[in-house]
Amino acid sequence: MAIKPIRQIMHKIPNLRVFIALSLIAVISIYPVLALPVMIGILMDHAEMSSFSAGWLVSIGTLATASAGFLMSIKMDGINFQKFSRIALLIAICMDLLSAFSASATIIFFLMRVIWGIAMGISHAISISSIAHYDNYKHGYGIYVGLQFIVSGIALYIVPVYSDLIGVMGFFIGFAVLDFMAFLATKSLTTEHKHPASNNKTKSGLSAIVTVPALLAIIGFTLFEAANTSQFSYIERFGVISDITEHQIGSALLVGSLLGIPGALSIFLIGDKFGLIKPLAFGLLLPVLALIMLLSSNNYSVYFITSCLLGFSWSFCMPFIDSLLARIDRKGRVVAAGSSISFFGSALGPGIAAIVVSGEQYSNSFVLSIGLFLITLLVFITLGKKMQDTS
Repeated sequence: MAIKPIRQIMHKIPNLRVFIALSLIAVISIYPVLALPVMIGILMDHAEMSSFSAGWLVSIGTLATASAGFLMSIKMDGINFQKFSRIALLIAICMDLLSAFSASATIIFFLMRVIWGIAMGISHAISISSIAHYDNYKHGYGIYVGLQFIVSGIALYIVPVYSDLIGVMGFFIGFAVLDFMAFLATKSLTTEHKHPASNNKTKSGLSAIVTVPALLAIIGFTLFEAANTSQFSYIERFGVISDITEHQIGSALLVGSLLGIPGALSIFLIGDKFGLIKPLAFGLLLPVLALIMLLSSNNYSVYFITSCLLGFSWSFCMPFIDSLLARIDRKGRVVAAGSSISFFGSALGPGIAAIVVSGEQYSNSFVLSIGLFLITLLVFITLGKKMQDTS
């Protein structure tokens, strides 16, 4: 009975199939971030990497994604979106297949992940900016974030439970299969886009991004991702040392990720009733409360509830952040730049967390995350006041 209203809402969304295809490409382009704790876990357990090496491997690949995506965001006018994305995804497939047979703490393996990151940064920037070109871009970003948590939930459940069967080889071969799915979805990318009316008509490239509202939004997005990935990186390891079983950890992470789906779709129900900043403030306070609760008690019930709140809040905030970026520049340059630069936060999160958790002090990553969430809240409140002053 509950499925019928959801179907009715989805059927009324213009450009639904295009949004699903673009979202699929964008989501697959960032899957190391979505599967962060289990990727670190499988590298530590099956590739004999230390927590430091595994954390920084993910960070370096994500930094490459961020750098390539940002450069693409300021140079995307007039390029063939479909061609660029297909070439990038073919490179990514090759890197994942090579990684399946060479995963280790070596320079060559790290270089493979850097090349993969560059390819996926290009693919992600193209797909995420394409959503901003449609009038109902809020729906597109809701679908994009919802799909993130579906993919993440599946990975977070399957990998911990079947890690011995999957191993490093199966892990990266699975990623290569996902890359191929994204390649097939590039049919929805046109060779070039007609840009909608934009509030930055006279600006192009970097000049459209270097404005106070755009910079504040991008900084806030970057801090938000750093806050999330710093706690997300070691929440699986925290469960292990807390004597929580692998099945319980997998179940908690799965349910937390699945709750990201209603979190992402909340923007359909809320709409413009409360603007963009007030819902963001609510969403940023939820993980702070959840992590404080986990630091106070580490039994399974609290671990499960915390995972649920973290998954819901992460996805709840993201469509509002993406919509903020798209509102600043409807040509999609700011949202592409912001999404790409936010990967620096995604990369630095596990990197900094790897430093503070030395000696299996995984709870330190939660303290770091709380501080970053509160700073993020202050940045978005400042942005809200700035946008009111300029409106």
